[in-house]
Amino acid sequence: MSVVASNLDRTTDARVNALLQLLKTPIKEYQPTRVADVIDPHVKPKMYEVSWVNAPQYVLSASEMKTYKQPVKLQLTVIAATGYIGGSKLIASSGSKNFDQKVQKSLLVARLEPIPMVDKNLSYTVEHEFALHPPQ
Repeated sequence: MSVVASNLDRTTDARVNALLQLLKTPIKEYQPTRVADVIDPHVKPKMYEVSWVNAPQYVLSASEMKTYKQPVKLQLTVIAATGYIGGSKLIASSGSKNFDQKVQKSLLVARLEPIPMVDKNLSYTVEHEFALHPPQ
């Protein structure tokens, strides 16, 4: 059986043209499927477990313990790749200005569990309460 060279060229040209046509054909933009019963993220409470690599350490004097009334609630801005806390914002005071300041100062050396393989500039915020636990 002999193959004529001109037939091969036409077959190859037809395949190349079909491939080029496929590459030039625009594809419809991807639309994710919609689920009717999705919970609105603003309605569902978000619960996080804070995993400390290096937990904040703070000590209060007896006079500072007297002014403490409740846990201090802070909003933490965390650098995801390292777990270091880039900033903190007071949401609810403990009633003791000294305790609030000591907790915020202790966050400078504290570190959360890092998120592996994320952009080094990615950060997230999380709210966390810091309580004073008296010795037992």
